Amino acid sequence: MNQILDKILSNKVSIMILSFMMAAVLFYSVSGKDILTSPTSGATLENVPVNVENLDDSLEASGIPENVSVVLVGPSLDIYKTNFSKDYEVYLDLQDLNTGDYVLNLRTRHFPESLQVVSIPSSIKVTLAKKVTRTFDLGYRFINEDELDSKYSISVNQMDLDTVDIRASEETLSKIDKVDACIDVSNQTEDFEQNAKIRAYDSNGKELDVDIKPTNVHVICQVSSYSKTVPIHVNFVGNLPTGYQVSGYTLSQNEVTIFGLEDQLNQIQQIEVDVDVSDLKSSTTINNLTLKRVTGINKFSQDTVDVSVEIEKVITKKFDNIPIKVLNNSKNYQVSFAGQGQYASVSVTGTEEKINTLKDDNIQATIDIDGLKVGTHQVNVRIAGDDETLIMKLLSSSKVTINIERN
Repeated sequence: MNQILDKILSNKVSIMILSFMMAAVLFYSVSGKDILTSPTSGATLENVPVNVENLDDSLEASGIPENVSVVLVGPSLDIYKTNFSKDYEVYLDLQDLNTGDYVLNLRTRHFPESLQVVSIPSSIKVTLAKKVTRTFDLGYRFINEDELDSKYSISVNQMDLDTVDIRASEETLSKIDKVDACIDVSNQTEDFEQNAKIRAYDSNGKELDVDIKPTNVHVICQVSSYSKTVPIHVNFVGNLPTGYQVSGYTLSQNEVTIFGLEDQLNQIQQIEVDVDVSDLKSSTTINNLTLKRVTGINKFSQDTVDVSVEIEKVITKKFDNIPIKVLNNSKNYQVSFAGQGQYASVSVTGTEEKINTLKDDNIQATIDIDGLKVGTHQVNVRIAGDDETLIMKLLSSSKVTINIERN
């Protein structure tokens, strides 16, 4: 047996025959069919790119899918060879077409003649629109930040352009939200210069296929390793439904590390995040809220934060006869109020639990006589409380008349 095998392996023709037989067995194991007993079969090619040909440079085409599926029917061996070679093509010919809407057939080529070939879809609706040019402000964004050592941050010291011209249809231009120079910061450890690719994005961050001139911009960047940790401050925006209020909140993290130039970061004491509470009637957690970036910050240790907001139903209660206290009576004047002006009426809105435990002593009504001389004056009344979550409103007059006399 060993001698027979040696003779087979030493003969080139024998090796070729053996290789063909092994390939046939492999194909059978992949397709699950016997080539000899099932010479005809079907297959589907997924994600075949659509090539666009002969599009007038002054026109923009929309409605063309990036990829399609292609169904093949025919000899199994030809299907196998097509799958292996991958030199086939699906294309759309826009020769001599002007602006307007068209229903066009997708075409195929470089498939064996023995195969029946059908693209899915086989026809598409295409819109051709005239391109126009508009100028956009140019910003920047960093790419490949995951390949930048966390101890470094990047700042842009110089960018050679402020604006760029973009050519596309009016419809596409209206979708542009940002135009950015994409600065690659991967593995940067010291100051660098770069020709950054310019790209246009819609409001969802998807890149738009448009003509941009110029296509690149020269940037000069500085690499810094300074950082500091600051607290996160919540700003509630929007209006809660009547009868509800925010009774508390919890952040997924209370601090964030910011990176940038030392002299700029030293002026930043906190980072803010906006929390929209519009229409909330119950406690909820809002995820992935973006931290507000201010001048000087090149990078956050974390760009987003989760906020759990506690919403409670509220009631309003009126408190009368709150005595008005006199502040800053440094000269020990005798201060008297005209009429019943020495008392204030206040409405307080809050949760039922807090309102029911609230006492007159928890509400402060004051006037400030700092700098006032002997005589009659009208002064502003201010109110405050021990609990910042309670909403207080002055119901009595916001000004009272007082008379100041020496003792």
